Amino acid sequence: GIQTEAPIEVAFWTNEEGSRFVPVMMGSGVFAKAFTLEHAYAARDTEGKTVREELERIGYIGEQEPGDHPIGAYFEAHIEQGPVLEDADVTIGVVHGVLGIRWFDCTVTGMEAHAGPTPMALRRDALQVATHLMQEVVASALRHGPHGRGTVGMVQVHPNSRNVIPGQVKFSIDLRNSTDALVDQQVAEVRALAARLSTETGMAIGIEQVSSYAAQPFDAGCVQAVQGAAEQLGLSHMPVVSGAGHDAIYAGQLAPAGMIFIPCKDGISHNEIEDAKPAHITAGCNVLLHAMLERAGVVDA
Repeated sequence: GIQTEAPIEVAFWTNEEGSRFVPVMMGSGVFAKAFTLEHAYAARDTEGKTVREELERIGYIGEQEPGDHPIGAYFEAHIEQGPVLEDADVTIGVVHGVLGIRWFDCTVTGMEAHAGPTPMALRRDALQVATHLMQEVVASALRHGPHGRGTVGMVQVHPNSRNVIPGQVKFSIDLRNSTDALVDQQVAEVRALAARLSTETGMAIGIEQVSSYAAQPFDAGCVQAVQGAAEQLGLSHMPVVSGAGHDAIYAGQLAPAGMIFIPCKDGISHNEIEDAKPAHITAGCNVLLHAMLERAGVVDA
């Protein structure tokens, strides 16, 4: 029985997570023209199947030109995907923005040698040099708190043999922070140590950027609408930032945007044990409703 001054639309974006196809946040990215529809259609999974083929298979190929109509404001509700709200025993996270993200692949090249006959002073151990860089990834994030993040999540050691000194190590670097300037500072510190280690050891160290997402502060009016809705409903709330990417990043490039977080057990997401309490889900939906109504405007009866 509520009539709004502006129409309300509900969007279910394709492939936010990127678990099967890359790029991530695919539907919103195409809508915002961050990349073309054809680029998204051409993406392949590990079995060689394309997005276009799979959308056709399930009858989800659309006819509308993505992004061919404007949006006035955008709100997104989500589990936090982290442990902050649960740890604080707070129901609603008022999201002020999304952290900037830089992903790199790092390769340290030394020389394979037998672990027994090769004295310590004559070794070119790629893994030992790599571990210094891995520690700097974490240390740099700690220096640039409270929103600094530094993660090495993937490591490949060659030849990965018990009695062979590693000749090459490849590993991932994931750096995040609340502003692009802070992320860039973390990147500069990691690169500076890599340059120094390369000079000191004579080993080649390559750091290649493979992905980059700018920090996305959300619209102050939308943030206030979320906070006001939580207050109106008498729900506990706190300001938070999103450490993960969301469709609101691309939508926020087109219109004022905001996000609502609710707690999830142990901060686990994209996993079979992901869990959120029904009461928290209800609270998040009600905050979403009132935030949308505040922005859309309600026609007086």
